[in-house]
Amino acid sequence: MIKKLFQIEKIKALSYPAFKTLMIIHFLLFFIVILVVSQQTISFPGFSILNLYQFPNIWEFIPWVASWFNLFLAIVVILIVGNEFSYRTFRQNVIDGLSRNDLIKGKLILIFSIAIYTFIMVLIAVLIFGLINSDDYSFNAIFGKSYLLLIYFIQAIGYMSLGLLIAIIFRNNALSIIMFILYFFPIEPIIRWIFDAHTRRYFPVKIISNLTPMPEFLTMTSEKSYSTASGTSALDFQEIGLTTEPLSVGLNVGLAVFYIVLFIAGATYLLNKKNL
Repeated sequence: MIKKLFQIEKIKALSYPAFKTLMIIHFLLFFIVILVVSQQTISFPGFSILNLYQFPNIWEFIPWVASWFNLFLAIVVILIVGNEFSYRTFRQNVIDGLSRNDLIKGKLILIFSIAIYTFIMVLIAVLIFGLINSDDYSFNAIFGKSYLLLIYFIQAIGYMSLGLLIAIIFRNNALSIIMFILYFFPIEPIIRWIFDAHTRRYFPVKIISNLTPMPEFLTMTSEKSYSTASGTSALDFQEIGLTTEPLSVGLNVGLAVFYIVLFIAGATYLLNKKNL
């Protein structure tokens, strides 16, 4: 059944011209940004942009850049799901013998397929730029922080799962995209500010976006080793008060997976309850 659903989703996606166009744009924009940044220079001595493209720093930097485009991937999912309602293909699939749960499974297969594509894209970028710019090619340097790519993979699924839920709620491409963007800003940020600083960290968009936090650029681009008496970086953004203390990686990932399951469960419930 999984193979059958994959074939159905592949036919639907590839027959939708906007899907192919948007995925090509996504790929090109990502690599253009990576290339443009790599050509920039820092105007004061002691710092180099190329340090961002060296192992192990690149495992933090490239997934963070790729995370900018996860909203783009979610919008692609919204458009495909919205078309299912607009062109009544969901209804036709049920008439042809698929269950409503099969419809959700098909969309999850699509989401995982897109996430695998972007996982491979980021991996290729990391290896190419890292091998070109690095001086240390030890196993630990190259693969020590490779787990961050898996965390990025989870984040991409999180964004697209939320897009799936919103598309099923509103069933209209334009409205779904508007509500998806508005939820990121200003709806959830406004709701978060009602609560104390500790509670704000646990909202879904905050949790999912924090899977790929902004790298510590001052430390990573420095060509010298700056450290305090306690052994922590004096250039760490958290140390100088620009960022708050984050949740642990394990807790952040666990909560992100919880929200992904919640989004999928909500989408499944609504699709089973509403008319197609």
